[in-house]
Amino acid sequence: MAIKVVDIIVERKGKILLIKRGDFWILPGCELGPGECERECLEKVVACEMNDQVSAVFRKLDKTIVGPSPVRPGEVEVTIYVGDISSKKMSDVKDCNAHWFSRESIAGLRLSNITRAIFDYYFAEE
Repeated sequence: MAIKVVDIIVERKGKILLIKRGDFWILPGCELGPGECERECLEKVVACEMNDQVSAVFRKLDKTIVGPSPVRPGEVEVTIYVGDISSKKMSDVKDCNAHWFSRESIAGLRLSNITRAIFDYYFAEE
């Protein structure tokens, strides 16, 4: 059975936030805990990675992606949210392995298979 995960595509001024984990760049996200709703998981990720609070800028995509986890053995089932924080005042990211990338530069990064599948869907959706 796949582990349920919530990932967030965070955009600011045309750039997307990615985090380096091992050999791969991945989206900010976290495992959905027992009894935890997706909103609580979102709040946890935003508080941890961006030192801020979730606001109404996040929307859920209609697709769930399933595949091998880039950070642990086994499969994950990823629910995807998107947020554009360009108009919001948010603190700099706290994780020193986190960086903002343009869409063009993302193509040259070593992304996890899950992250690449998420971007393939997201970029085709627009």
